[in-house]
Amino acid sequence: MISQTASAAFLLLDDFDSYDNSADTRTSLATGGVWMSEFDDGVGGITSNSNVLATDKGQSLVTKGGAAWRGADRDLTGTDAAIAVGETKTYFWQVQATSTGGGFDFMMGLSPSVDNIDITNAWQDFNVMPFVNNAADTPFINADGPDAEWWAPMNPDEWYNVWVVVNNDATSPSYDLYYSAGSDAPTLVSNDAYWRNTDLLPAGQALNAMGFMAAGGEGSTLMIDNIYYAAGSDLSNPVGVPEPSTLALCSLFGMFGTATYLRSRWG
Repeated sequence: MISQTASAAFLLLDDFDSYDNSADTRTSLATGGVWMSEFDDGVGGITSNSNVLATDKGQSLVTKGGAAWRGADRDLTGTDAAIAVGETKTYFWQVQATSTGGGFDFMMGLSPSVDNIDITNAWQDFNVMPFVNNAADTPFINADGPDAEWWAPMNPDEWYNVWVVVNNDATSPSYDLYYSAGSDAPTLVSNDAYWRNTDLLPAGQALNAMGFMAAGGEGSTLMIDNIYYAAGSDLSNPVGVPEPSTLALCSLFGMFGTATYLRSRWG
């Protein structure tokens, strides 16, 4: 597990509320190219499978299943949101999985370049890759790691907080995945999760791209909102919920519950 350091201040990457999506909600047009849709229809790479839409959080990035790998990515090159070799950085976002019947298959994560993220086998496109999958009524958030307990249950139609603590070590990189519901304290999903796809994307590179990609069944949707990042390891909640230590103290008095995670036999 990546060791904890002093809490750092989270910086907002995007809450999607600043975009005017009244004319066209598809990401490439709605965001002025800040987020690019991964699907080339000959009109600027836009797709109805990735949108900025009105939700109960204001506006959110919505990535839909029902097609062969569609989604959106953002180039972080030259910004503080990228993570250099040798750095540890925490990424936070909120997700909601919803479905009208189709099963889930969503990739979320970081890659050396947006050029790596495309519409062919998106699970090959990321080094850091938490994902949401499983049947329509039983989504799970996952991070493939050395321990068996890396399938964590979600409820459909419920927002979750996600923390991804990335250690971009030059030779032995890894990441830790935590999540929680509502105001619950973070629960570990997987520690020292595997750096993915090193045959295609070798370790020892800065991570300059963030992406959210969907396949899954028709009717399945992943909503993403409130993306933040911080230097070091930080498990505080940047959207106004008390920090984990406060929550843990309050739970002694029965004020807050703690999210649980599934101990799966699949590794």
